[in-house]
Amino acid sequence: MLFADESGGVLHRGTIRNRLRYLMELEGRPASERFSPHALRRACATHNYERSVDLVAIQQMLGHWTVSSTMRYVRPSATFIEDAYQRAVVGTLAELTGKDTTA
Repeated sequence: MLFADESGGVLHRGTIRNRLRYLMELEGRPASERFSPHALRRACATHNYERSVDLVAIQQMLGHWTVSSTMRYVRPSATFIEDAYQRAVVGTLAELTGKDTTA
């Protein structure tokens, strides 16, 4: 058990969702900017993936049975994808030309 309620029992997922909603309302956050515990899980998976954390480690952290389930949570940013593409092109050109293009 990761989170416990006031009596030491398992914290129900509805309780987490309701508390998060309450805190966002208390903060005065507009409805269009609110998020769910599920969105936090997706953000956790994505941020860890973009920081090169091993997919199996992310899978275990989220409690998924398969890596394919974890990959459905990952939503890399356009910048991350563009940077990965750029690195691949530069690396390929370096291999083809025999030149170090990292400098």
